[in-house]
Amino acid sequence: MKKLISFTIKAEFGFFKKPDINDKIFISYNMIHKPSLLGILGAIMGYDGYAQSKDKAQLPEYYQKLKDIRVAIAPSSENGGIFKKEFILFNNTTNGQTANITEQTLVNPAYRIYLELDDANEEHTKLIDSLKNHRAVYLPYMGKNEFSLWWDNFHEHGRCNELQEKEKFEIKTIIVKDENFVLKNSGYKERTTNYFYLFERLPIGFDKQLKQYSYQDFLYTNAVFKSNEFGKLCLINLYECDEGVICLF
Repeated sequence: MKKLISFTIKAEFGFFKKPDINDKIFISYNMIHKPSLLGILGAIMGYDGYAQSKDKAQLPEYYQKLKDIRVAIAPSSENGGIFKKEFILFNNTTNGQTANITEQTLVNPAYRIYLELDDANEEHTKLIDSLKNHRAVYLPYMGKNEFSLWWDNFHEHGRCNELQEKEKFEIKTIIVKDENFVLKNSGYKERTTNYFYLFERLPIGFDKQLKQYSYQDFLYTNAVFKSNEFGKLCLINLYECDEGVICLF
């Protein structure tokens, strides 16, 4: 039987490296992305990562075992989900050569994480037990091993149903943005509220042949939508639980 759980991960610093910039300056995604989140769950479960993988031609154990879990991600609502960022300068020595690297670092990143698990699956049951009891085999970190994280506010949701007709609603988590999504003249806007729209293209998985990230566009917003706008907005994978409406992907 499917079950929805949630918990909040947080750290003093975080870094989710964008792979397309790699020359003296490293830039971070603002949102934690699904492959990185699965790596955190893999550390909690004690699965092998890239470093422990014996067959480098295969994707690491944690990804193969966890990739089918649907997740939803909500950044801390402060500052519209945008985390303060600092640039850190450090020396990186490789093969006897030293390079000065500037790295963009997230300050106090925190995310509410939702997982759709199957309580008939032994591995999923073990994961639920570990999260509930704050146990981890390996130290989980926020994108980089210097930035260890912790989690709290574990919750098992009594209900999680596909969103039905509703006069208006907000979405608590980042939203999978369909290529046909239309922003102009969409949504239901209260005149007294300041709305924000935060777009980010994030890794969502791996290309099996290239062993590189595959990507998806996402949106995070406090806008209020109407149920009858579904067709025009192309909003998909929306579910309602006791904390509100979330987008599972």
